[in-house]
Amino acid sequence: MAQLPWTVVRKTPVSFAKARSLAERCSNEISQFLVSHANKTRIASLLQAFVESLEECQNNEYINTTYKDVPCVASIKALGVVQIHPSFLGNPLKGVYAYLSNFLMQYNEDIGGIWLTCGKITQLDQYGYVTDGDCFGILSLRVTVKLLVFIPQTGLMCGKTTRAMSDRASLLVYGMFGVTVRANEGLSDKTSKLSEGDLVEVDVTDVKVLQKNKWVMMSTTMDRITVIS
Repeated sequence: MAQLPWTVVRKTPVSFAKARSLAERCSNEISQFLVSHANKTRIASLLQAFVESLEECQNNEYINTTYKDVPCVASIKALGVVQIHPSFLGNPLKGVYAYLSNFLMQYNEDIGGIWLTCGKITQLDQYGYVTDGDCFGILSLRVTVKLLVFIPQTGLMCGKTTRAMSDRASLLVYGMFGVTVRANEGLSDKTSKLSEGDLVEVDVTDVKVLQKNKWVMMSTTMDRITVIS
């Protein structure tokens, strides 16, 4: 089935508590409605890491004081078309989630970020339609869906150190998104201030969207890392 375009209807900031709630709800719905075991396990695992990271951020006094909303994460209402295979017509909601799961945990150009969750799916028309000439009987439905989206961009984010070496380090932002940290010339000793497991504030300077696997790579320098816990 072809992946049809999406349109952003509304985009708003989201608090750590709200983002965590949306991720937990989506994980439950994915477990209930998604048929593919491999896809279900992959998405649930990533959402769990995201939830755990948000919980740690919520419990940090500096983050609570500094940030009202999750940096680089937004709640988006999107308009689009879902396509349901005839095998799901007995339980169309499973068909909807089977289709939407193709977008989860991937960068989407229409939305401008990586889909983390989906929910609050609203059918806009009373009936779906089958495209002329479609011999497979794929049912198309216009819907709106509420998304939680990571917007890859430069600037401040919250992350955790996963590796610290003499001349470089690695971070995970929100338990999912990798950041490569390189030492500035003349500042190579700065890595000694980072330890594995440190909660940090990171000022990302470079972002690259990987078109092949629809993910993101980020990087920065050691002087742009602040240990907060």
